[in-house]
Amino acid sequence: MVLTRGQNAGKTATRKASTPVPTKTSKMDTQTSRNRAKVASSDGKAAGQQDGPATPGLRERLLSLPVELFAEICSFLDAFELRQLSLTDETFWSILVSAKSDPIWRQAFKQVVPPMPECPETMSCPEYAEFLLVESCMSCHVVSPSVSFDLFHRVRYCETCHSRNVISKHAVLELFPDFPVRFLKYLSSEAVSSDGTSLAASRRRRKGSTGEYLKVTVVEVYELWKSLSKPGSSKPASTRLRVRLQKYAESRIKTGMKMADWQIGLAAWKVEQRAKLQKERRAAILSKLIDLGYHEVDFPRWDPEVNKSAALTDEEWERIQSAVVAAAKSKKDDRIANEARKREMERSRALNPLWNQVVVAASGTRAVYTAEKVACSDFDEFLTFAPIAALMAADTDGIPAQTLDPLRPGALQFVIQLRRRHLVGLRNILDGLPLDHIDEEEWSSLTDEETIAKLDTIAAHITKAGNAFWHPNRKQVDWYPSDYLASRQIDLSMLSPVESLSPGLVAKMLEIIGKDTNTESAAVTSTCSGRDVDLYRCARCDERVAPYLTFNKMVSHFLEKKVWFDKASEAREKKLTESSRSKDPKWHSILFNDHDWNLERAMMVLDDSRKKEWVRDLQIQFAATYGNDPSDRVGGVFTTIGSNKSTGQALQRPARRICRLCPEGFSPKVKLGSGSIRGTAVIAHYSALTAFTANVPCYVEDSCPAHPL
Repeated sequence: MVLTRGQNAGKTATRKASTPVPTKTSKMDTQTSRNRAKVASSDGKAAGQQDGPATPGLRERLLSLPVELFAEICSFLDAFELRQLSLTDETFWSILVSAKSDPIWRQAFKQVVPPMPECPETMSCPEYAEFLLVESCMSCHVVSPSVSFDLFHRVRYCETCHSRNVISKHAVLELFPDFPVRFLKYLSSEAVSSDGTSLAASRRRRKGSTGEYLKVTVVEVYELWKSLSKPGSSKPASTRLRVRLQKYAESRIKTGMKMADWQIGLAAWKVEQRAKLQKERRAAILSKLIDLGYHEVDFPRWDPEVNKSAALTDEEWERIQSAVVAAAKSKKDDRIANEARKREMERSRALNPLWNQVVVAASGTRAVYTAEKVACSDFDEFLTFAPIAALMAADTDGIPAQTLDPLRPGALQFVIQLRRRHLVGLRNILDGLPLDHIDEEEWSSLTDEETIAKLDTIAAHITKAGNAFWHPNRKQVDWYPSDYLASRQIDLSMLSPVESLSPGLVAKMLEIIGKDTNTESAAVTSTCSGRDVDLYRCARCDERVAPYLTFNKMVSHFLEKKVWFDKASEAREKKLTESSRSKDPKWHSILFNDHDWNLERAMMVLDDSRKKEWVRDLQIQFAATYGNDPSDRVGGVFTTIGSNKSTGQALQRPARRICRLCPEGFSPKVKLGSGSIRGTAVIAHYSALTAFTANVPCYVEDSCPAHPL
């Protein structure tokens, strides 16, 4: 009975003495048992090998000792070791589970680190040891992470056994409808301590249960209550039962809290021991790696085999040596490579003073332009200069300054040649000459100073605002020395002069903003911090979709329109010819380019905040007018290519339409890929093609809202 001392401890001890219970133990228990079995067997084997009468083994010698001496030997064992000893033999089991063995167990409890709490009065010492020291389920003996302790009920169950033996309040009342509810508060393991700490199984605490009761205890209390409630029983008997239950709960709480504190201390001690074993293992492995020629920094400290919490034996090292050495070798190779890169960076930094000096010298009077200084050379290309490459190839920690002084004249010549190649190439593009054309007679007789002065003259010429360059892949106009054209990464063969593609365009746009073609391009395209960049609105575009652009973007805008109309005219001529199977006059294919800068119409206007707000209102109205297609809407709100608040971009909807008349790679208003047009932009696209007539089909994937089919 749970309310009596020891739960018939004497009968239990006698039963266990006759038939040992097979109990699954932890790894620590199993290892200790095996060690003791080896000692006994080896001792017996050694005794059997002697000549003459058989010598008693360790087991026989221990059993032949007086009880007091046997108890004295056992006093040196802790509770874990003593329990393992009891499992090695039936005779030891019968001795150590008897009631007379309690003093031995109590001494063993003190030997544990940290010392175990005293055995509760209602438990025998062997029962107490089995409850706290075994990790398997006390019902089915399974070892599983689901096994957890309930320190109030003093049970240790897995998930399955817990659900079978521990029930809720609702289950109690279903089992015994007349069970006194006032008794339940003394039988629950939930939040029973004075500070609110629960003694329930940790798994159940995580699940947030509100009350759990051991089924066997509930049955026992119910039967006891029924026996006291028989006719003729006095009322104080039920009161005495409540007092007994209260003392029972207080005792369980008191001892359970001590057990909980001990389990926390034991877990901390195990962590400390594992950390100690891990540290010793790491030190041993590091020592062996150093003996093999590796450095301390090559130690693979995060390798799983290194971080195990186990002693490093010779057999263990033989098993893991190849993997650990491979990890250390990998770290060593990485370390050597990193050290080589650091030395290379040191040599590169040592070359920076020489690099800066020769670049400034080669830039001449135009060294004030940061972008143009970059154009003089590229540091990576400078490293290919033979003497410099030889210094970089030498695996040294740095380069002495005195070593660089003799290289200065040659380095200056190298950078001058790079600057000449770049500037002359840009001049050749403007003059319509081959990119690599260089008249050596023009340069052969010049000194370094004269060469630099001549390059300054070329640079001053090509940096005029009238000398703009067009890059077809980027579809953008740039001037030298912008960051882009000054970069050594640019492919000069892709550039072409804007003047050859659109004669008079740049000159007319410069005239509109009050500049001439001899103005420095930096005065037109500068985007230095602290200076607001002027934005312009295209006056030829529909105000409802007109973008706001910088000067160079505006030039690109008009130039791209011209290229598109030329390509579109060619495509339309081809389509009309194929459809009529005859060669129609060419004028049938010509589209009207409303962005022709030769027309006597305004080209662009300067950005104005009030005008921009007005245009933004127009764009909102435009979106509302053509935004009635449910399949083209996203959340009921129109967006723009950049942001909802952007008025400098064309409006868009998620629907895609492909114009089959547009040349591949060209799309007006928005750049969304190969001829793709989104949403309302398609309306502006077709409204611009004023030469279309009703008898010309519209080649789009979806129906066009602006052009008749």
